[in-house]
Amino acid sequence: MKGTLLDFSIQTNEGIITGQDNNRYKFSGAEWKENVSPSRGQQVDFDVNQSGQAVGIYIEIEHPAQTPVKKAFSAAAGTTAQFKDEENYNLLDWSIKCMRKYVDFSGRARRKEYWYFYLFQILINLGLLIIAAILGFSEEGINDLSILVSLVFLLPNLSACARRLHDVNRSGWWMLISVTVIGLIPLFIWLVSETKPETNQWGQPAK
Repeated sequence: MKGTLLDFSIQTNEGIITGQDNNRYKFSGAEWKENVSPSRGQQVDFDVNQSGQAVGIYIEIEHPAQTPVKKAFSAAAGTTAQFKDEENYNLLDWSIKCMRKYVDFSGRARRKEYWYFYLFQILINLGLLIIAAILGFSEEGINDLSILVSLVFLLPNLSACARRLHDVNRSGWWMLISVTVIGLIPLFIWLVSETKPETNQWGQPAK
């Protein structure tokens, strides 16, 4: 029978287990078959003798097949909570997330994540160019600054693009079609498409 250890006294060397039948069973320390001391809350397997006492008590071993299911459930619950928090994200929050995941080409990214980050890059680039112009940078210096900003955002932008494609059930490698002029059209359509509601090989829907 399975049950939960309610209490164990070292002084009396006795304890109590609540079985899955909701009955309580006393046991003596001699019936505890584990090398670790019994403690409250442990899940146990045991037998019941003719006197109604628990005997042959072992800590319950979790079935291997249940472990992935529990882990998957916990991961799904954590992901759902994360998506709920992201509902309140603003432009800066999405941009910080993308910068933190600058080399993360796995997972999925909703439209807000990709396009807010894209807008953030435009604003940063525009702001720096205005400042450079005010400070009297030469045209060559402004061009160099623009290239530097593009290099800073290169990896975060590529990873965000890959995750956005994953969210519409496309491989991140599809971004390579941007090297062709005609390829920019389907790429843009995918990047502005709504999240695919089904779970795919890259994870759960991004919202």
